[in-house]
Amino acid sequence: MIRICSLFIIITAVAISPIVTTNFYAYAVQAIWRDYEDMKELVKDIRNGNKDDDNMDWDKFRDSTVYKNENEDIRDCIDLANKVGGKLGDYEIVRCFDNANYYKEKYTDEKGIKNEQNASKQQEVNQSQSQQQQQQQQEVNQSQSQQQQEVNQSQSEKEVSKQQEVNQSQSQQQQQEVNQSQSQQQQQEVNQSQSQNEGDVSQTQNSSDVNPPEGCDSSYPDICISISSAKLSCFDIPYKNFKVLLPDRHEFDSDGDGIGCEG
Repeated sequence: MIRICSLFIIITAVAISPIVTTNFYAYAVQAIWRDYEDMKELVKDIRNGNKDDDNMDWDKFRDSTVYKNENEDIRDCIDLANKVGGKLGDYEIVRCFDNANYYKEKYTDEKGIKNEQNASKQQEVNQSQSQQQQQQQQEVNQSQSQQQQEVNQSQSEKEVSKQQEVNQSQSQQQQQEVNQSQSQQQQQEVNQSQSQNEGDVSQTQNSSDVNPPEGCDSSYPDICISISSAKLSCFDIPYKNFKVLLPDRHEFDSDGDGIGCEG
């Protein structure tokens, strides 16, 4: 049990050690002034490399004892350095301590107007230009995106229209083929019917035009029944369904429909 507890403590210590070290280092870097009340000693250690921070926390440093205990000229110099540079570095504290007018002289033009104001204005101009550029870029991107959408939509509509035309053409072609096939089939049926009718007419005409052989009864042109034979019946002859003309001497056409010995 003791070994387990010891192992747990070791694992916990190893886990939190980097976090503690990182936080301690961050605090130490951001508060290089925390152990000082005199600016002179802080500047000395910065020059010797004992303290180093190129991006100091301005709000915390401004509330520190070492800053508040310094004279107004040096504080104004440090304030100006922070405003001009956008951040405060340890080397700027050293410069202000050595020469409280360092940044005033550096950022002042020939007319005695502080370039601090010009720098501030320039920053505003740069910021405004940056915003305008970003806005213009957004408008350009939006316009390009809209144009691309229109192009895609146009292409899609063209493809749909083309597909519809293809489908319509195929449908019309299929319908034409069906109509043509039906027309051909109907024409064939008509021609076949006409041919059959013509054949029947021709056969009828031929049958009518053919004179019965000599000695055959003309009332039965399809067969030969002797004109001298006694009265016969359908049972007396081998013929069926033959043409009968008047007078029907043998009464082969009992129902008078022009066909003899039906059966």
